[in-house]
Amino acid sequence: MELNSEVLNSKCQSCGSELVYNPKLGCLTCKYCSSNVYLPKTREDAVIVRQYSSDFHPSQLNQALKAYKCNGCGNVYYMSSDESSKQCPNCGMTSSTISEDPGFCADGVVPFKVTKEQAKSIFEKYLKTEGITLNAKESELEGVFIPVWNFMYNIDSFYSASATELKRYSDGTYYSVSKPVYGEKHKRVKSHDVSATNLEADEFLDLFDENDYAGIIPYSPEYTYGYKVDTINKDIHDYYYGITSKAEEDTKSEISKKVLNSYKEVSGLSVDSRVNDVYFNFTYVPVYVNKYTRRKKTYKTYISGTTGKVIGHSPTSAKNALKTLLKLLLVAGLVALIILIITAE
Repeated sequence: MELNSEVLNSKCQSCGSELVYNPKLGCLTCKYCSSNVYLPKTREDAVIVRQYSSDFHPSQLNQALKAYKCNGCGNVYYMSSDESSKQCPNCGMTSSTISEDPGFCADGVVPFKVTKEQAKSIFEKYLKTEGITLNAKESELEGVFIPVWNFMYNIDSFYSASATELKRYSDGTYYSVSKPVYGEKHKRVKSHDVSATNLEADEFLDLFDENDYAGIIPYSPEYTYGYKVDTINKDIHDYYYGITSKAEEDTKSEISKKVLNSYKEVSGLSVDSRVNDVYFNFTYVPVYVNKYTRRKKTYKTYISGTTGKVIGHSPTSAKNALKTLLKLLLVAGLVALIILIITAE
């Protein structure tokens, strides 16, 4: 089945069952009759890249979409107001009301490419390498779209100092010469991402790079069918100032270290670094979050929905703990043997 309309329903036109996004085929698939609904193609230049401004507010995003609150699980999600069926991406329920607190929806979305079955297999391999065995009830895997600001900016730096360097006479002896030192450094940062939610630990950001963000397409709710969408609850301006301040300080440190290491003595070093031409994408990235409990402690593993890369924490298994203990005992025994031999001599 192919759908040419720009407005898609969350119900199958063949049987009326729920549609979910299929990462393997890049389309919507009916959960009951397996019919496929192909999504309209998006223009490559359609993704919004915004220039940062202190006047920016997320309410400027996606004015054509409305926020709906699921009457089942309470999840807030975003759809066109003219859609006939409002399926909650989190639980699949189609009973919803317009949200009193509309919240904010990102401009873009990076669709899932890894299926849930593939994510389960990746997670099982990860546990195997960690020497951990779980039963089915201990693990809870879900696909989540996490909102992210992805910044792009320039760092322009200018520095000056008075330096002393060594010169060499023809007879091989050295003498000192004072000279002014100045220069500039320009750097373009193509991808600096920041989480827009505090619902997940920020370590998931390490799963993504500029290649992943190159796959951003304009947000459309169809790509979220069958997945949870995290709430946006951070102030972009607070994090913008943190990012730019750190970038400027890091650049100053790099230049200062280089100048100080290049000359015998340096005085009056001045480094001026400024971030400018700041642009950003505001998008949802696909992550499989797997939560499991061992010995009353909860652990989370994050799997990239685009590449299958894994980041997470895990308890030390009994098998690994035993291996570590045996290694320590072996080392201790060897040390004791060496001391015994030396004493005997």
